[in-house]
Order: sequence, then C-alpha cells, then structure tokens
Amino acid sequence: MNPYILLALAVAWAASIAGTGWTAFGMGRDAEIAGQSKIKQAIEDTREKAQQGAADAIAKNRPINQTIVQKQETIVRENTVYRDCRHATDSVRNINRALTGAEADPAGGGELPKADTAKR
Repeated sequence: MNPYILLALAVAWAASIAGTGWTAFGMGRDAEIAGQSKIKQAIEDTREKAQQGAADAIAKNRPINQTIVQKQETIVRENTVYRDCRHATDSVRNINRALTGAEADPAGGGELPKADTAKR
C-alpha cells in the first residue's frame, strides 16, 4: 500500500476527530448559554412578581387618622397633674383607646416606680 494513501487516511481521520470535538464543544457551549439564560429569566420573573406583590400590599394600606383634641384639652385645663410630668387616668385611657381602637383597661396611678440607687 502506498504510504501517501495511509498518510492521507490518517490526516482525514484526525480531521474528522477534530471536527467532531469542535462540534461537540460548540454544542456544550450553546447548552450552557441556554441554561444560564433560563436561570436568568427565572430570577427576573421572581423579582418582578415580588415587586408586584409588594406594590399590591402597599396599595392596600390605608392610614387611619384619629384626632382627639377637645377631650385632652379639657383634661389638661382641669388637671394640674401635668406639672408633675404624669398623665391623668382619663388621658392615658383616651390615648390607649386612640392607639388600639378599642376600649382600654383603666390606667393605674400614672406614677413611675421609685429609682433604686443601691444598684448603681
């Protein structure tokens, strides 16, 4: 057999292996790009849905404004307890009622506990 024919067959065989490798490498690269594209799209979809859900929740928030003016002014004028930096029982009850929107329990005396100077 002619050595040039063997050499040509060897070169053709090597070229076919190289072509197959090159094609497989390109297919793998394309598959990786497609996989990353799917992941990126899923992240963007999730982010969009989260922002939409947050926007819906914010839109449902309704502020509740409750003003108690007359009752407090009357209590302030009638009670001199405020000079001692204490709230009257009625004032605490009105404030708690405004904060919770329900009837509050009767307030205590409105006095702070005595300071324990022994622990200092």
